[in-house]
Amino acid sequence: QVIAYSRRRYRILGETLDVAVGNCIDRLARLLPIPNAPSPGYNVEQLAKSPEQFGGTLKSVFHDPQAVTPKLLESGEATPEDLCFSLQETAFAMLAEVTERALALTRARHLLLVGGVAC
Repeated sequence: QVIAYSRRRYRILGETLDVAVGNCIDRLARLLPIPNAPSPGYNVEQLAKSPEQFGGTLKSVFHDPQAVTPKLLESGEATPEDLCFSLQETAFAMLAEVTERALALTRARHLLLVGGVAC
């Protein structure tokens, strides 16, 4: 969730419709399979640093990694690095966009990030 405190009230300015971003990253890590140590998100981030390609079709991984991931890997259309990069870029772009809007709406000068994905 993206929540703002303004005019003595909390406002929800953005939230996921189905699965939290951290949960989605963890699901992709389990599908690939990527080790849990030190954390799935960290390991996804490391793989995301060396993609071979980034295409619009890979954005669909964010919406349903369980259905899309095996097909892309089996067909050779994408590598684990491509999928990690795609998921990370899509998720974080969405978070940055809603956060920018929240800051503009509330005219806030400070931002506090909390939770596993924020780490």
